[in-house]
Amino acid sequence: MNEFMEYEEATRIYRRMMGADPLFRLSPPAPSPRLSYRDDEIWYLRDDEGKLIARVSRSGVRLA
Repeated sequence: MNEFMEYEEATRIYRRMMGADPLFRLSPPAPSPRLSYRDDEIWYLRDDEGKLIARVSRSGVRLA
């Protein structure tokens, strides 16, 4: 198993944690692969404007 989490895994954890509202068809903001980055064990997911939306680690998600 890879010791570092890949971007796809971090976004999957983020989306699963955030969920989507089926009634209003709302979904969490999509992170930008170009602006998001990893530092040790934490992914910093940023939107297309560069705003931090979440910090993702294997232990959970912390919203900004």
